[in-house]
Amino acid sequence: MITIYGDASNVNLTAQKRHLRVVEGQTQATPYAGYLDPSLRNADGTFRLPASTDTLPLARSEAAYSYFGGLIPGTVLVKTTGENFTVHNGDTGNAVEPFGLLGQFVGGTLDGVKSTNEISAWFGPDSVYDLLAPAWNDTGLAAAIASATAGKAVKLYGGKDGRLTYLTSPGSSIAVATVVERPSSAVLRIKLLV
Repeated sequence: MITIYGDASNVNLTAQKRHLRVVEGQTQATPYAGYLDPSLRNADGTFRLPASTDTLPLARSEAAYSYFGGLIPGTVLVKTTGENFTVHNGDTGNAVEPFGLLGQFVGGTLDGVKSTNEISAWFGPDSVYDLLAPAWNDTGLAAAIASATAGKAVKLYGGKDGRLTYLTSPGSSIAVATVVERPSSAVLRIKLLV
């Protein structure tokens, strides 16, 4: 990666690949404009990664997944109050409903938001996306895809670290997406259910 504009631009590392790419979304995919929940900012205004000890706006048992010190596009979002969003906590009941997927890097080295708090939450049932690793939790996914019967989709859920996961035991019981295909360990094509 080559740093071209340094920290003066919202495009800190212009050579970084997007980890969430819309494939089929002409009428299905919508980037919903929203804001980071105020709980994701420190008193000095810097980004704060959701920690395992957080109780508001959602109680967490695991810290959100961190990529270069921030959130990665494709992280499952939950709408809190107003137009604010936070990272899914992997609630095992039906109390926390996923809203969509984070559209840009937030916080850390690759921060595309800076101090504006403006984010996008991609949503739309039947919209299709490519995710680049490590935007999802790969534990058990290859085996689940290999053993899936014809006509039965492999479902993905909001995990405790905020990423999509195949497993429901350490994550939500509300499906967020299904697997369309996994061309390699670095790319996952999904169809949103939210």
